[in-house]
Amino acid sequence: LLPPVLALLIYTNLPTKQYADNLNDLEVIAPSGSRLHFELGDGTKVWLNNNTVLRYPYRFTGDIRKVFLSGEAYFEVVHNNKIPFVVETDHVTVKATGTSFNVSSYQDDDMVETTLVEGRVILFGKSTGSEIKAMLPDECVIFDPAKNKYFVEKANTEKNIAWKDGFLIFKKDPITKAARKLERWYNIDVEFTDQEIERLTYTATFTTETLSQALELMALATPVSYTLIQGEKLPDGSFSKQKLLIGMKNK
Repeated sequence: LLPPVLALLIYTNLPTKQYADNLNDLEVIAPSGSRLHFELGDGTKVWLNNNTVLRYPYRFTGDIRKVFLSGEAYFEVVHNNKIPFVVETDHVTVKATGTSFNVSSYQDDDMVETTLVEGRVILFGKSTGSEIKAMLPDECVIFDPAKNKYFVEKANTEKNIAWKDGFLIFKKDPITKAARKLERWYNIDVEFTDQEIERLTYTATFTTETLSQALELMALATPVSYTLIQGEKLPDGSFSKQKLLIGMKNK
């Protein structure tokens, strides 16, 4: 037993950097209906919204701190002028040195939204590598990957980052956009049975409401009706997602 025990002791007592170089990237997943908060190795604070994946190295090395995001995350980056912090998504790259910002880049969304709370970030196109916009605080840049175009609006910062504190806020949002957020928030599938719904907007704030309470509020605030279909038990013992059918009240 002595040789393998000695080998294990030598390996586990190697310098940290040499040991870290043998590790793969780490991956943190926030499933639908959940949110996570943690710190990266450099002290940067990260909040992950539901249905989000963040991949990052065990230890940042070299002249860049790069992470890969699919979903939505809020970052409070530790300042370092010499080593920028970079968030890479499927369509845009966000570069910062020390700042607070939110990035929403879900695969099933048409747009990528970046909200700058404080500091400074620069957006780059993922496919071209060219600069899109150097952002200022309280700006929200909405990028359309299909058209390779973007527009800037005054950010409603409270609304855009409220999710990290457990609030889901809608303010005259298209009901189709609200439905996608409700899908992730409550881990359900939403289907519209009437195209007229797309013209509706929705204003509401949710925090501890159950799905039933949220649907009752939606029916009160907008001219829609809904049917909730319970999930079915699958062969492996798990259950499929509940399906929410939304239609117009007068239909």
